[in-house]
Amino acid sequence: MSVEGLNYDNMFIKMLNRLGDAMILSLLFVIGCIPIVTIGTSMTATYYAAMKGVAGDDGYVFKNYIKSYKENLKQSVVIWLIMVTLLFVFGVDLWYWLKQWQDARVEVAKPMIAVSVVLLAVTVFITMYVFPLQAKFDNKTSVQIRNAFLLSIKNFPVTLLLTVVTAIIGWCFYYSVALAVVGFAIVGFGFVAYLYAYFMLGCLKPYLEPAPEVDPDEWTVDDEDFEEEEDKEAEKPGTEDTDIGEETDSEEQEEETEEPEKEKIEDEVE
Repeated sequence: MSVEGLNYDNMFIKMLNRLGDAMILSLLFVIGCIPIVTIGTSMTATYYAAMKGVAGDDGYVFKNYIKSYKENLKQSVVIWLIMVTLLFVFGVDLWYWLKQWQDARVEVAKPMIAVSVVLLAVTVFITMYVFPLQAKFDNKTSVQIRNAFLLSIKNFPVTLLLTVVTAIIGWCFYYSVALAVVGFAIVGFGFVAYLYAYFMLGCLKPYLEPAPEVDPDEWTVDDEDFEEEEDKEAEKPGTEDTDIGEETDSEEQEEETEEPEKEKIEDEVE
């Protein structure tokens, strides 16, 4: 879309639009986190809206966020509580063995510190992947967690990069909680979500069925072709099996021709 004297394809305009979307997304994320237990749900919805934006569906941040928030409310809460519990347990375990080594030089503390670090790191990796997976795929909680772990190992360079980004965010809050809260609430959370979404879409691309390309020359059909297409649509089942699981469409029936919002992976990620 363009207006005289203003080209919406201009890179600067695109940057301004993305900045505006990031600000809206940051505000929505903060509001969605207010009940505390819904932090996971808010993360899922934020990733969903950000991935839609990265994929080219800009300008619908609020709509996409609310849609995903409603769809994933219950399961994302369960996943969030599981991950927070594991992070707390392994974090306390690491702190305990560090204290044992520093205060009493207990020999058994050294291998236990290593074990605690590995367990904590794996939990962090899973946490980074599980909510983007929840945003795009419909699976049992155990399957989501398992696939998050497998994807984090398969895409280890990306995992390390996102771990560094997460560590920087943690340092910002450690350095100044007030400044971090204000900065991230205004635009930071949305910016980070778009950054995560860019890399996550690359990791998930092999498991996402691309939308079929349509030749513009074939857009015009006669009445007979239209009737045949209607008959074919009536015979179609609600879901369709793919190589990696069952694909579902989260939109209303009148939007069946759109790309499915969530897919189901029932097999392990290879």
